[in-house]
Amino acid sequence: MSLACSRQQRQHRRVEVEWRVTMMTPEGDMDGIIENISVGGAYIRCETMLSKSDLFLMCILAPSREGSWLGAEVIWIDIPLDADTESVPVGMGVRFTDMSEDDLRFITEAVADAAS
Repeated sequence: MSLACSRQQRQHRRVEVEWRVTMMTPEGDMDGIIENISVGGAYIRCETMLSKSDLFLMCILAPSREGSWLGAEVIWIDIPLDADTESVPVGMGVRFTDMSEDDLRFITEAVADAAS
C-alpha cells in the first residue's frame, strides 16, 4: 500500500509523539514506543513482531498522566528491509478497539494540542 493511499484511508488527524507503551499480547508482555497517534489508532515501534489482526491490551505511558489501558488490533505491519533485521525495531499500525471516555478525551486533546 502506498503512503498516499494509506493517508487517504485515515479518518482522524494523526500527530507525532514519543510515548512509551506496554502491550499485553498472547506472546507475553512487550514494550514499545508510540511514534504517532490519533483518536482511532497509533503507530508503534517494538522489538517483537505481532501478526495482522492480533488483539491485545496496551498501556499508554504518556507524560504527566497515569497509564491508560486500551484494547487494540494490529491492522498492518512495517517490516524493515534491512539485512540486519535483528537490530531494527518492527513497526505496526494499530486500531483502538476499546477505550474509556476519559482516555478518548485525553487522546483527542493531545492530538488537538500537538496539531496547533
